[in-house]
Amino acid sequence: MITMNHEELELNNEKRMIERSDCKGIIKWSYFNQNSYFDGELLNFSPKGIYFETFEAIKTGATIFIQLTKYFPENLSSNDKELLRNVCIGEVKHCNETLKNDSTCYGVGINYISQY
Repeated sequence: MITMNHEELELNNEKRMIERSDCKGIIKWSYFNQNSYFDGELLNFSPKGIYFETFEAIKTGATIFIQLTKYFPENLSSNDKELLRNVCIGEVKHCNETLKNDSTCYGVGINYISQY
């Protein structure tokens, strides 16, 4: 597991080819076809994937199911609202240990498995 602080994560995000939309949301996630769900906080998304933070480490390459349970739309454009998925399946591309409010959490980037 790689440990990064928020500034390093922001620098990595600047290198992205696809623009991401910042947002705030609450998600539930689980390993695909499993019944144990974990909480997470959605921080940004693009047409190809999402980034969220969770207190559970997730193995890179894992397939996970994600459900958006609540989001705060005040900062999203109407186009962004159409792109934000309520439910998705994705492949974990990275899971980096970071600190949040003096607690260890994990920043997770996923790519959607199916595009529409």
